[in-house]
Formats: sequence, C-alpha cells, structure tokens
Amino acid sequence: MEFDPAADTSPPPGRDVEGRADTVGYAADHEVYVFDDEEVVLAVNVALKTGRPLLLFGPPGSGKSSLAPNVARILGWDFHPHVVTARTEPEDLLWRFDALRRLNDAQARKLHPDIRRYYTKGPLWRAFAGPERSVVLIDEIDKADPDLPNSLLGPLGSLSFALPWCEDDHTALDDADGNNGSDEAGEAGEAGVMEKSVSVPPERAPLVVITTNDERELPKPFLRRCIVVELEAPTRKHLLKVAAAHLGDRYDAVLAGQVADHIIGVRGMVRDAAAGPSTAEYLDALKASQQLGVTPGTPEWKALETVTLRKRREGTEGGA
Repeated sequence: MEFDPAADTSPPPGRDVEGRADTVGYAADHEVYVFDDEEVVLAVNVALKTGRPLLLFGPPGSGKSSLAPNVARILGWDFHPHVVTARTEPEDLLWRFDALRRLNDAQARKLHPDIRRYYTKGPLWRAFAGPERSVVLIDEIDKADPDLPNSLLGPLGSLSFALPWCEDDHTALDDADGNNGSDEAGEAGEAGVMEKSVSVPPERAPLVVITTNDERELPKPFLRRCIVVELEAPTRKHLLKVAAAHLGDRYDAVLAGQVADHIIGVRGMVRDAAAGPSTAEYLDALKASQQLGVTPGTPEWKALETVTLRKRREGTEGGA
C-alpha cells in the first residue's frame, strides 16, 4: 500500500457526493488537506513501509492533527483519534476500565461476573482488532507524562499487547457472545475461551500518527523508533492553496491574498515566527471577512484582525 494524495476522489469542498452545494460551502479539516510538501508525503509512505509511527512536529495550527484523518480518508481506512491530556495514562491508549460503573453495579448488587464488561477499547485495541486497516491519531503526546511515549514501544514494536484481565482474579466468563457490536471489551474465543492478548499481523498494522507541540522533550528511545517530520510555518503560497481547498466555490483569490498578507505581517511582528497566527487562524479570519463583508482597509478590519490574528501576541500591540 502506497499513499498518493493525487488518488483522492472525494467531492470538491462544499459539495456532496453528487456535486450539489451544501448549506455551508466550507470544507471541514478532516475533509481536505493540502499535500504540497513532498517531504510530508514521503514521510507518510516511509511510515507505511517500515511500520514505524509517524511523529509530527510543528507550531500549533500548522495542520498536524488534520493530516491523519485525511490520510485515512484518501486510503479508505478507518480512523481512530485520541487527544492526549495531562491526565492521560499509558493504558488509556489500549483500554479504559470503568471503575465507577463497576462500583455502582456492586452497590446495586448487579455486579456482572465477567470483568471484561467494565473495559472499553482504546484506539490501539480498536485498530489492532478491527476488520479493516486504520489510521490512529495520538494527538499532542507532549502533554502527557514521559512514561506514555515509552509505553507505546512495546505494543507498536510487537504489534500485540496483553489484555488487562489476564492476571485478574475476577474473570468469570458467564457467556461467550462477545460484546454484541458495542465498544465494550469482550474477546471470547471459541467455546468461551477468554483471549489473553490482542495482536495484528504486519500486513494489517495501522498507521500510527503522533503529534507534538514540542512543549516537553520526548524520550530519545521513543524518537529513535519514529519517522519524524516537522511542518514548517505556512508560506503565502501555501495559505492560498489551503484557502482554495477549504472554500471551494466561495474562494476569492483577491481577498484570500489580502488576508494572507496581513497574517504574514503579524507573524513578522512577533519574535518567534512559530508563535504567530496559524493556518487555522488564517481560515477563521478569511471566513469571517467573507461572511461579514469586512475586508482589509475598511475601518472594521482592525477589530477583526485583533480578535482573529493578533490576539494579544507580544509585539503586535498597536499597528494598522
């Protein structure tokens, strides 16, 4: 399997599969992506061929999170996202145990004898056990404790992991009918035999895309096992391509260029270019300008620019 953005057969932005205009006319982030950087396309294919995770660096709003769903869309694969927070535990990417539900059932004397009923599949479990190949997004991994990246080395290296109830004493199996299509865990084999692990063969392994805002240094052993690519701050040319892709029939080249010039101007005011307005903020400013009829050069533009692009960024106070 090779990833080729040119193979994208999705309808144009703002149109349904039959070519009719929708009520909004704008494409969502998961519906369109501008693959104009050959290095990014190469990195996706290297990750696919090697089975390694694809680790994306880049400033916030540079398109890191929207790359994965669009790769999945173009490949025709399933998509399993997970946004990491400071409270994310390593096992959350594999499963989640609903202790509160089990406690409530116990207090109500309705405790189920099968402990698996209290586990929910995480993104890697769904990807490993699913019927179709998939793309897994682990978003903003740098927000978690350093133990989380290292915890991925085992499952992603061996393409398998042990199930949590293997060493649990409360694993009575009352039935063998699985989870009846729900997302609750239930891995009973033939004749009610409880499965002890989940695995996936290399030819069906998911593509794992991991993003970081570089707020915390990632462990070196983890970095060595990833395909790494950094998304740069968008150029004016890239911004215009993004605008055309998202706006579709509503794309106005003159207005898009004017707003792009302003975002580049604001970026030049801040000390760190990466801290300047992002592609996402550019789209916000452009859509607002278009819908409200507020264009650069009008008295209202300064207020719109302040709330969409400047946002109290250091060095952008004042100015036209």
